[in-house]
Amino acid sequence: MDTLMIVVIAIHASSGVFWAGSTATLANLGLNAGTSAERLFPFQMGSAGLTVLTGLALWAYWRGGALGTSELILLFGILAAFVAGAVQGSIVGPARRALSGARDAESALHQRIAGAHRVAAGLLTITVITMVVSRFF
Repeated sequence: MDTLMIVVIAIHASSGVFWAGSTATLANLGLNAGTSAERLFPFQMGSAGLTVLTGLALWAYWRGGALGTSELILLFGILAAFVAGAVQGSIVGPARRALSGARDAESALHQRIAGAHRVAAGLLTITVITMVVSRFF
């Protein structure tokens, strides 16, 4: 394994752990996450993007055109990650922007953010599980 792939794996793992870990934390905090959820959002989306880009590089390097059971399991996890990112981007992002302008709807917007993090946390858990178990198939 060359040095570049080691670096790509390290970036993929660390950005993925931050994305999944911060999402799970905010999901568990729920409405108590408050401004932490708002402040973490850009970093979460940056980590999501970095995770996806490095994941694509790893797929191209190791998987290529193969499509066996292991790859199908990984594809399921990739799909879950894309949906988690879409949920966060389409729900948390707009709610975060709305919070900056109107504090009277704060509770409802925080409920939307907490719900989105719960859905994304479940999907990212599926992603992590598929990455771990796929190597055994």
